[in-house]
Amino acid sequence: MDCPRRKNLEMETEEHYRKKAKGYRISAEYGKMVSLYPALETSIKDCHGENLID
Repeated sequence: MDCPRRKNLEMETEEHYRKKAKGYRISAEYGKMVSLYPALETSIKDCHGENLID
């Protein structure tokens, strides 16, 4: 019987998540989501430039 691999439960670095977010914001999926939900686009624009994390 094979044991399933354990997942690493440690979080990645903040820089890792910043890079992921930057890549996501230029993806086709993100563009589609924003176009489907105009209120989301407005909220994103309202928060642009805000320092949401310390």
